[in-house]
Amino acid sequence: MGQAEKSNLEHSKNSVFVDTILDEIQEKRLEFDDVTYNFLVYGFSNCESGSRSVYYLTEMMSKELKPSNRSLRAVVRSLLEDNKFTEVLKLSQEMETKRWVHCSIVQNEIVTSFLNMGKLQEAVKFLENMIRKDLIPDNINYDNLIKKMCHHGRNDTASDLLDSMLMKANIPDSTTYDRLIQELSVCNKIDDALDLYTEMLNHKLAPSINTYEVFTEKLCECGRTLEGEKLIDTMIHAGEQPSKGMFGSVVSRYRFERNFTKASELLQRMQQFGYKPDFETHWSLISTLSRLSDRDIDDNSSNFLSKLLSESVLKPKKDVDRKSK
Repeated sequence: MGQAEKSNLEHSKNSVFVDTILDEIQEKRLEFDDVTYNFLVYGFSNCESGSRSVYYLTEMMSKELKPSNRSLRAVVRSLLEDNKFTEVLKLSQEMETKRWVHCSIVQNEIVTSFLNMGKLQEAVKFLENMIRKDLIPDNINYDNLIKKMCHHGRNDTASDLLDSMLMKANIPDSTTYDRLIQELSVCNKIDDALDLYTEMLNHKLAPSINTYEVFTEKLCECGRTLEGEKLIDTMIHAGEQPSKGMFGSVVSRYRFERNFTKASELLQRMQQFGYKPDFETHWSLISTLSRLSDRDIDDNSSNFLSKLLSESVLKPKKDVDRKSK
């Protein structure tokens, strides 16, 4: 006999035993309390008797007895496994009518089912309703749903979910902040992303290097180059190493702004961290600094130019080939 058959046999024996007890209770006309109902709901759900689990849950709720979160989770999952999503929604609506909170897992299961069916608007409406009516527990965790909303381009809903967690004194994890900051940055909502970044640091959470890179790139694209440079400084002061991409974004923007002094400074700092800028950036800066008059560049940039010119590896390939002939 296989493991599955043994498990089914064990469940069958348990069900028979429970049925015997239930018959005795009914003969004595005893009333079930909430503990007994929760035991039956959860037990029959585990025994893969979904219909009986739902029966006792329905009977329990009709007597104004509130099911435990564990019982609700078990029934919701059982119904979803049987593709009975309509019944799950009816259960949710009845809970809503009674103003019973929906635990994190129940909300996750319902929203995920909506999304799997391609019903994004329904998923968003469900979440907005939970928030508006405050049908969420104190220990709510929306980390997973925030990321799902970001994936579907609903950054506004993701932000609302994050705020709901914070209002309940639950701090989202760093990856949740990372995802939302990156999405907001890509959508050029830089100030919103900056607020989240500051909030993240206040919670002693460290942004990922990808977040720093996206944030720096978008700040520079929006002409906020100094803020991009400050992000690099923030990482350095925190004992972390900025990425080559972060340096590259700031250097390229300073070049675009014709602020060659700052560009050369950043390029030097970039090299101090062991990064080798790409040839185009290097040679473009050399060419530009070479064309400028002495009064247009400071001593530091002039010295840096001399250093660049002395490194044969940075000379154009055609010049190197000419000298070798």
